[in-house]
Amino acid sequence: MPNQHIRELYQHYQDVRQISLSVDQFTSFLAFFPALLIAASDGIVDREEWLYCQRLAEGLGYSYREELSTEEANRLTLLYRQEFAYLLKHLSSWEEPFLNTLEKYFLENHYAKKFVSQTAWLFADASNGVSAEEESKMTYLRNRFGLSKEDMSPFDELR
Repeated sequence: MPNQHIRELYQHYQDVRQISLSVDQFTSFLAFFPALLIAASDGIVDREEWLYCQRLAEGLGYSYREELSTEEANRLTLLYRQEFAYLLKHLSSWEEPFLNTLEKYFLENHYAKKFVSQTAWLFADASNGVSAEEESKMTYLRNRFGLSKEDMSPFDELR
């Protein structure tokens, strides 16, 4: 559920990008931003990490399959993929606004922290384990969001 802070970031993002995401679709998109930071933490988004981004876009598009036609869901998937690529190229411009918004969102939605964090871990482990740069970025995110190391580890089912 989007809150005021998400709506403000959504409006700012819309002013810059002018994309056709609803605020709810943008909220889903925002939740995966830490995963993009992890993917780009070593300065290179390799083939496997980009493949994860593409799969994530597919999953996000698919999650709206009951609300949208197949064609609309496919367009949404392509839009998510396009916006992931945009953000990966412009992380320096969007990192603080996105993380500030997530920080405020987590204050009201504690349950979301673990999901977002564990998804970020999946990106860190996407290619040949967790690198030093990825571990450093995960430590930064843990500290920023007030997470324990266990909160930012593999999904319980993957242990």
